Amino acid sequence: MDRLTKTFLAVIGVLIILSPIGILLVWNYGDAWGEWDPSDLAGQVHEKLTGMEKLSSAWTHALLPDYNIPGWEDKFHASIGYIISAVVGVALVFGAYYVLIKVVGASR
Repeated sequence: MDRLTKTFLAVIGVLIILSPIGILLVWNYGDAWGEWDPSDLAGQVHEKLTGMEKLSSAWTHALLPDYNIPGWEDKFHASIGYIISAVVGVALVFGAYYVLIKVVGASR
């Protein structure tokens, strides 16, 4: 494995380990930035967000809802859930990349 690949994988690994920081910083203060419910956001901007409400129910089959394992509600387990979610997400992206490379390579 070359140096660039090792560095890239190390950075990805560090980002996976740091992924729970966003939720831990706001644990006692509500949702993390950008993770608002459409009705909460509508109250903050004083505007009805019909498009956002419609899209929020478009996908209901999440592998790990709320980036967590159901039942893991304390800080420690929620952090582990975030890390597991990050690993699953990275694996899905690398898998999709691998399939794309194979499909494009086979068509040449």
